[in-house]
Amino acid sequence: MAEAPRKISADMLAEDPFHPSRLDFEKGMSAAPLFALVLIGANVLAYSWEVAIGALKSKETIIAAGAIYGEKVMAGQTWRLFTGMFLHAGAGHLVGNCLALYVLGLASQRAWGARRSLCIYFTTGLAASLLSAVSQPKPAVGASGAIFGLIGAIIVFFYRHSGSFYIRSRRIGSALLGWGLFTLAMGYLTPYVDNWAHLGGLAAGIIAGFVFPSVLFEGTGPAGGDTPA
Repeated sequence: MAEAPRKISADMLAEDPFHPSRLDFEKGMSAAPLFALVLIGANVLAYSWEVAIGALKSKETIIAAGAIYGEKVMAGQTWRLFTGMFLHAGAGHLVGNCLALYVLGLASQRAWGARRSLCIYFTTGLAASLLSAVSQPKPAVGASGAIFGLIGAIIVFFYRHSGSFYIRSRRIGSALLGWGLFTLAMGYLTPYVDNWAHLGGLAAGIIAGFVFPSVLFEGTGPAGGDTPA
């Protein structure tokens, strides 16, 4: 018996290689995200300074070094919201955050370019520091609040532009969502983790993901923005 004719759907047709309907997000990634490498360098230098002055010896010394501490922030030392983002409680804390910053920097620089990614990082990091300062009485340090800001922004980016990328690229957003939720859950089980900063950074990052336009959809480079500004 002859097989019935089949209809050709749009999904079965090959794309025009000169005018693709989707962008290859991973293809345009830089292996050396400039803004992330600069931040990693700054964090390493700050940690070296902490070790040199003995800032990790006690609660008092880390506060004196510039940790986020609600009592002093509310007394007018708002600069701590910034300095606390570059201090870390130990070598493991530093390495973990630097690795996360590098991985997230790959996607962030591709999506927003170096300047906007840096702006997202500091905006969400300051929001994370502020929520930490007003919500818990202990001193806090670390880049994880800003890192959660990047996570939130990237998740929203893939949500907003899901139809513009291949499935393998959209999975980046899903993976980050799972990673973020797992880290928050572990934070609640670990008393020395500042989950208020994580939540503040994540919330600010979600807002930033809706506010900041992507360089990929502004015609700033080949194929819709392969050269981030």
